Amino acid sequence: MVNTTTTTTTIIPIIDERDEILAYWEICVLSIILVVTLIGNLLVLFSLWLRRYRGKRRKLTRMYYFMMHLSIADLITGVFNVLPQLVWDITYRFQGGYGLCKIVKFMQPLGNYLSSYVLTATAIDRYHAICYPMSYCLTTSRQSRIMVHSAWCFSLFLCIPQVFVFSYREISTGIWDCWAEFYLPYSQQIYVTWFSIAVFLLPFMVLVFTYVSICIGIWGNSEISKFKKRDELTRMDSNNNNNNNNNREPLITRAKIKTVKQMITVVCLYVITSSPFIGCQLWATWDPNAPQTPFFTGPIFAILVLLSSLTSSVNPWIYLGFNKELRIIIKKFIFRNSENQNENEFLSSTRSSTIIGSTTRYNTTTKYQANKSSSAAAHRNNHSAVVVIQTKS
Repeated sequence: MVNTTTTTTTIIPIIDERDEILAYWEICVLSIILVVTLIGNLLVLFSLWLRRYRGKRRKLTRMYYFMMHLSIADLITGVFNVLPQLVWDITYRFQGGYGLCKIVKFMQPLGNYLSSYVLTATAIDRYHAICYPMSYCLTTSRQSRIMVHSAWCFSLFLCIPQVFVFSYREISTGIWDCWAEFYLPYSQQIYVTWFSIAVFLLPFMVLVFTYVSICIGIWGNSEISKFKKRDELTRMDSNNNNNNNNNREPLITRAKIKTVKQMITVVCLYVITSSPFIGCQLWATWDPNAPQTPFFTGPIFAILVLLSSLTSSVNPWIYLGFNKELRIIIKKFIFRNSENQNENEFLSSTRSSTIIGSTTRYNTTTKYQANKSSSAAAHRNNHSAVVVIQTKS
């Protein structure tokens, strides 16, 4: 992500000031995005961990596998993109030095790249499952792992140019910051355009093709199913065969359709939040008069740029909203812990009451035995006294 760019190495005196009100709202928005991103994605990963290691199912399904890596990508965006940008906005100027500048700029676009390519891999997997269900049944989960691992490698590779573009340098007299350096003509425009194509436009075209094909496949399958049911109802002489056919599981199940709805929602959110950011970056790079316009220096431009990180905070809640199994796992874990706590409190209170009751019974028995022995002694004394009196008389 290109934050600030320059095409020369000449140190130009500038006034080191900023809009504090706009900076305050940017800090507030980034803080909210960071907290929601961390909570949501950690909750999704924790529920997947509970399902795999504490439940009966030891193996993740393909969709859960893709979901896990999407949540990891969103976590990377929160920790290595939103968090450094938040600290950067608080300090105004980058305070990390040369080495940390390279590391931060390498990691900042990684979450965006990874999220785009894992979404693309998920779309290809769903396209194969819906449009070619028979051949999909013959494939193994190894292909899904290969696609995800390829997304990781490709994302890491595309982040390498950031190390050479950005550096910690003196942008004005006595003012140092982590800025981009472009020495060749149009190198800034070429780099930003290439970034936009790699992180958004190419994945967007694949996503549009796959999900349009998926919707067409689902619609065609539903029409064929209606025709088959209508045709079967006209065959009254083959009831047994009809019953067997009706009991067969369709190739496109409701679970697959629900998964497609979930991923279409995620893709729509991805397009809504990423397209303004990409558009603003391209406009600010190709229009030489953009930095002098009120729109560029105003709050709307800053808000549209921040929208690119909003996807990472909303995605996990979409996963939990569409996935009933994960919600049940989390509820069981919460209620089980509360029940265990209540049970422990009940056992401790029961144990203490038992000890108190035993002590009370022991004291009562001791007193009773003491009273009984004293009564018996008194009775013996009275009896002996009577005997003595009778003897004397």
